[in-house]
Amino acid sequence: MRQTNHQFITLLLCRALTLGVLALATACTQSVQIKVDSEVPIPTVNRIPLNLGVYYDPVLRTYAYTENTEDRPDWKIESGDSQVALFDRILPSMFEAVTPAAATTGVGGVAGVIAPRVAEMQFALPTETKTELYEAWIKYQLQLYDSDGQLVAEWPLTGYGKVETAILKSKDDGLSTAINLAMRDAGAKLALGFEKVPDVRRWLALKTRDCNRYGDAC
Repeated sequence: MRQTNHQFITLLLCRALTLGVLALATACTQSVQIKVDSEVPIPTVNRIPLNLGVYYDPVLRTYAYTENTEDRPDWKIESGDSQVALFDRILPSMFEAVTPAAATTGVGGVAGVIAPRVAEMQFALPTETKTELYEAWIKYQLQLYDSDGQLVAEWPLTGYGKVETAILKSKDDGLSTAINLAMRDAGAKLALGFEKVPDVRRWLALKTRDCNRYGDAC
C-alpha cells in the first residue's frame, strides 16, 4: 500500500511539473519583445516655403507599448527611434527646411514648431479576431506652435496597418509589419492632410502670404 501511495504521489508530481512546464512554454510563446524598425517612403507633395522647427519630447523618443495581462503577458514593443525617424523623414518632404528644436518655445529662425506625441497604440491578433490578420492602430496628437510659443493648432492623426499571416514567420514579425504599415499610413495622412487642418491653414496663409494657395484662409 505504501508503495502504491508513493507511486500515486510521484505520478501527481510529474503531471503537475509537466503542466507547469507547458504553462511556462505557453507564456513564453505569448510574450512579445520587439524593437520596431520603420521603413517610411517619402511622399511627393509641394513643399511649404517655411522653416519649421520640430520638437520630440523624451516620451516620444523612448516610446514603448507595454502590457502584462493574462492574454498578453510580458509585452514590450519599443518604437521611439522609429517614431522620430517617421517625422524626420516626412516633415522635410513637406517644408522648405526643418530645424530640430529643444523646446516648443524660444526657437529662433523658424516660423513655428510642431510637436508630435503618441496618444495610443492598439493591436489585434489573429487568435483574438478569428481572422488571418495582424492589425495595428497608432493615434498621434500633433501640436503646432507659433514662433512666439503660442499654441496654433492641435489635432489627432491616426494610422492603421494590417498584414496577412500567410506571409509571416512569427507573431513578432506580424506585429512589427502591422506597426510599420500603420506608421506609413500616418505619415501619408500627415503629408496630405496638414494643409487641410483649418487652424493650420489659417496660420500658413498668415506666414506665407500665399493667397493663391490658401485663398480661402486669407
